[in-house]
Amino acid sequence: MSDGDSSSFQYDDLIDRLLLIVTLNSTLIHFLLSSQVEGYIDPDRVDSLTQGLVRTRKWMEEATTMKGVPPSTQNILSLIVKRLAQVESLLPKLSDKAKLAEKTPAQEILSLLDGAQVKTKVSSEGASLEASSETELVPLVGAEPAKTLEAYRKVDVEDDQFGLIGQTQRLIQQYSPRCHILLPTFWLEALREIHKYRSESPYFGDVIELPARIIVKVTKSLLTEAPGARLLQDLMKNRQQESYLNSSEMERIERAVAKYFQGVEAVLKEDTLNVKDKILEAQTAFDGFGWGGPELEKRLIKRINQECEESLQNAESATDEARQVIYAEITKLMSKLQHAILAESRPREILSQMKP
Repeated sequence: MSDGDSSSFQYDDLIDRLLLIVTLNSTLIHFLLSSQVEGYIDPDRVDSLTQGLVRTRKWMEEATTMKGVPPSTQNILSLIVKRLAQVESLLPKLSDKAKLAEKTPAQEILSLLDGAQVKTKVSSEGASLEASSETELVPLVGAEPAKTLEAYRKVDVEDDQFGLIGQTQRLIQQYSPRCHILLPTFWLEALREIHKYRSESPYFGDVIELPARIIVKVTKSLLTEAPGARLLQDLMKNRQQESYLNSSEMERIERAVAKYFQGVEAVLKEDTLNVKDKILEAQTAFDGFGWGGPELEKRLIKRINQECEESLQNAESATDEARQVIYAEITKLMSKLQHAILAESRPREILSQMKP
């Protein structure tokens, strides 16, 4: 190959890298704007962006040392790398703040696990009075105070009311001798987490079954359909079997599912539903879907994206308002679980190893 051909090839490579930077910039801008609109920062999305940012910065650093890069271009690339490093250092702090913001509602749900009484806060002219669990309030009139039914609660053991957990476990066990099962296990644990919630609402069946069947479909497609089945089989040749999630991976699933139930709370309470806002939130989540960097196997990610798109379409087309909200929240749940996959090193490494 001549020097001219070599230089041309390097410039083509530089163009690819700069296009990636443009894509990353647009992703970051969308994340910042959508977070402002929603008034909520998704820590899993922050972590997945951080993972992508780290890889992009390293790729750009490689470009600064490429043979034949003019000094002026090298200076610009070095400045880009510096800016990426600055953003990279800020994102973990943003993630920590987002996780801290989510901590309180999660603790309230966990308190129901232990049978602890949730403190009722009464706000009056900026002051807050907390009812003691040991002191019984005596009403001034003879009528008994109305009891507020909880929309949902979380328990220790999942209830496999539709048989989907057992079905999925058996499928994974069947394919585990020849397929790497960490990704299917991730979805199985999400399925189990959904089934750890209880509610007396007549809508509870749909709240559980609709997302559960989508997750089962994703898991089954990984193990039995192309390209997932072949990719998981090939992965077994180069990577030791991993059958369990670690605590960080489980925590992300728990947060995603807890957020889903917060989103469907009005449905379970049979309160007034703001369908338009819910669909807008789902559209925003879908627009910010996590595809990851160029080093990842996109065909498996596309399968999850298709499920998100279908759920969003169902949210827009369903005739029942409750189902519209449920499907909107499913869109957000699946998007959040995808961000959780990208935010964790093991699932992300697997998607990278699968890339041809």
